[in-house]
Amino acid sequence: MKTSIPAWLGSMLLAIFIGSVASADDHMLNGIDVQQPFNVQANLCKLNPGVTLDDYHALVEDYFDWAENNSVDPVFVRQFPLFSHQNLRNPWPYDFVELLGSDYERWGKSWDLWLTSEDGMALNKRWQSLAMCHVKQAHGQMLYTDTEAMESDDERYVAWNWCTPKVGFEQLSQKHAEYVAQISEDPNGMIGWGVMFPHTGGADLPGDFAHLAIYPDVESFMKRRSMEAKGGWRGLREYYQNYADCTGEQLNIETVLHRP
Repeated sequence: MKTSIPAWLGSMLLAIFIGSVASADDHMLNGIDVQQPFNVQANLCKLNPGVTLDDYHALVEDYFDWAENNSVDPVFVRQFPLFSHQNLRNPWPYDFVELLGSDYERWGKSWDLWLTSEDGMALNKRWQSLAMCHVKQAHGQMLYTDTEAMESDDERYVAWNWCTPKVGFEQLSQKHAEYVAQISEDPNGMIGWGVMFPHTGGADLPGDFAHLAIYPDVESFMKRRSMEAKGGWRGLREYYQNYADCTGEQLNIETVLHRP
């Protein structure tokens, strides 16, 4: 795909993930070892004038066929803002965001084929005729997963929270491990929790890394807000005061469109 993507992915040391805790019965999630960092591509897209989402999605379906035929198909999700930080003075410039997850080797092969093969270049040209998509690459790792729920739920909600660390990666990793232990005892509606930070093209971002919390529905999201309102805010206050400055959560609607 072409080179340019989201205004919400951050940058931090890869070492923040080394030795982190992943709570999953199976370390593989949709064919990806989620105990190890994996690559995430973000496409921040705005449809060109006169193009509908149906027009664009027809291309995406053809892309899935091409990627499957070349054994480079990723986990592919699309997100739309639900409760965002945007307002009239600060509008969201994109129609939607796509996130493509894969291991690094597979994704490097995918891009080489996309940029050099005849059918890949044809799809790329068609893609650019339909939308302006800013593309960026990031590291991702799941720190907590309910594997069964994550692999079966195609319509879900993802809360983004961009942060800038106040401490070194050892302290931050330790705090994240403590948080994972708490989530494992009582997820409070959450089916996944991970961290993401950019490695290419992420200079203009609202933080150095992002927490992603995944919920099956808004009721589950509000269940966790209830927990925070009834005392859980003390843990958030400690994190914000001592470990990182964060923007606060934005909730997006997510649809899983493809799994390898």
